[in-house]
This record gives sequence, C-alpha cells and structure tokens, in this order.
Amino acid sequence: MDSREFSTWIAYSRWFRPLNDSWMQMAMLATCELAPHTKKTPSPEQFIPIDTSTPQHWTQIHATLAKMKADLEG
Repeated sequence: MDSREFSTWIAYSRWFRPLNDSWMQMAMLATCELAPHTKKTPSPEQFIPIDTSTPQHWTQIHATLAKMKADLEG
C-alpha cells in the first residue's frame, strides 16, 4: 500500500464510513455471551485492553484476570 492509497483510506474512514472497530465488536460479543451467566451484566469496555504496548509479567496478567473475574461475579 503506497502513501496515496493509505491517505485515501484514512479520508474514507473519517468522512464517509468509519471502518469497523474490531475491539468493540469482540467486546460486545463477549458481553452477550457472558450476560446470561453472571449476576451483573458486564460492560463491553471491560473487555477492551487499555494499554497493550508494554509486555506484562505473568503475575500482572494473573492479577488482571483475577480482577476481571471478581468484576464479573459482582
């Protein structure tokens, strides 16, 4: 993809029809799948990672998953 084609796609996504947000689509799917099985309906934002730019240690991942589990259980 050259610079001109990339610029065309950016302009198209900004002005005509935004490109699909795959993170939000997957978050909505996860919310719909979990809603019948939890006391409190989860929010789609709970399934979108905030910062994935830095690698995490396994203990940090474990703590994050434990927090997500606690949030889902109400």
